[in-house]
Amino acid sequence: MNKFGVLGWPLTNTFSPQIHELLFDHTGIKGSYSSIREENINQETILKINQDFHGYNITIPHKEKILAVDDTAILSKSVLEIGACNTVLIKNSRMYLFNTDFSGFRDFLDMIDHNFNNKEVLILGSGGSSKAIAYSLKLLNVKYHIVSRSLRDNTISYNDVPNLSSKIGMVINTTPVGMSPYENVELPIKWHELVNLKTVINLGYGSENTFLNNFDDSILKYDGLGMLICQAIESFNIWTSAAVSISSIYGEVLNKLEGEK
Repeated sequence: MNKFGVLGWPLTNTFSPQIHELLFDHTGIKGSYSSIREENINQETILKINQDFHGYNITIPHKEKILAVDDTAILSKSVLEIGACNTVLIKNSRMYLFNTDFSGFRDFLDMIDHNFNNKEVLILGSGGSSKAIAYSLKLLNVKYHIVSRSLRDNTISYNDVPNLSSKIGMVINTTPVGMSPYENVELPIKWHELVNLKTVINLGYGSENTFLNNFDDSILKYDGLGMLICQAIESFNIWTSAAVSISSIYGEVLNKLEGEK
């Protein structure tokens, strides 16, 4: 039987197992999907996981760390260019690393029929998910800005955001702000100054997540479930060669998960 899972920490609120159970039912493939809770990873940890699983997703905080664990791993083009991995396939005792976050984000935009209307995107945070979304936007020829407290060559500071106030049409939150224990944290942005803001996507999800409460009903608001579903289907296809089309099951999965939040 196929054995898959998701590696991360603390993994207290993940819908990935439910999504993959629905995919097993949809395809008739026999398998299991479970949480792999590891606060820290090293070569020994990953070797043990690789012996137990046929494939697994990777989430916070290991998307970038996983690249340095095994120097014999085969990295896909997207992983090499993004610098982060969210999907591992174990084949003939070898690790194959993929990134389905960037393509999952692109597919999610298709599902919501989003039009950027020549406006720019503000990405909050500079971790693995942020890098994947930036890569996806680059492929779509959409201009973006990554804002972070940790300044790097490709980021801006929160103090720079007012200079972009009329240019931003979409905000994407890839930080843990809004999730426990950061539900009361306020980012140093005056949201009302983003006068052309139309859409906000928060990669966190769950009824207790507070980030989207910053915006009124004039803004299109989405949590991270849609992107989670899209990247999960792509991971499932990598592991099983099932070729599940996103449009064939997206609505069913989303409705079921929305009812469980």
